[in-house]
Amino acid sequence: MKIDKKKAQTILIALVAITCFFLVRHLLVSDEDRIKGVIYQGKAAIEREDFEGALKHVSRDYRDEYGLNKMAIAAILKRLYAEFDNIAIEVEEMEVTITEKETETKHGRAAFDTWVTFRTEEGIGYLVGSFEEPGQVVFTLAKEGGRWRVVKVEGVVPPEGTYL
Repeated sequence: MKIDKKKAQTILIALVAITCFFLVRHLLVSDEDRIKGVIYQGKAAIEREDFEGALKHVSRDYRDEYGLNKMAIAAILKRLYAEFDNIAIEVEEMEVTITEKETETKHGRAAFDTWVTFRTEEGIGYLVGSFEEPGQVVFTLAKEGGRWRVVKVEGVVPPEGTYL
C-alpha cells in the first residue's frame, strides 16, 4: 500500500497546527481566567440542574466551616433540584486572587456578590442574598491535577438539617 506524499504532508501539517493551537491556548489562559471559568461553568451547571457538571468542580477534599464535605454538597444539590424549579444565579463584581507558597499547594480565591433565586408554586425565593442586597460569597480553590476545584465556600448558609 502506497501513501500519497501530499496527503501525508497535509495530515502532518494539520496535526502540528492543532497541537500548536491547544498548546498556545493553554499557555495564554491565566489562572485568574481559569478560576472565573470554574465559577461560571459551575453556575451554568447548577442552573441547568446538571448534577455531575456542578459536582465536577468540587474537590474531594472540600470542607467548610459547617463541616460539609463533597458528599454533603451532593446531597444538598439533589435536595435543591427536587424542591425548587428555575434556580438562577447572578454573579457580580468578582475579584480573583492567587496565592502560591513554595511549601503549599497553589490556591485561588474568588470573592463576589451573588443572588441565588428559585421558583416554587408560592413564588420566587432567595437562597443567597435578598431583594435588597446580594450575598457576599468567597470560594477558595486549589489546583488538583492541573484543574482548579472548589475546596471551601464562605458566605452561604446550608439549608437546615444539613450540618454535619
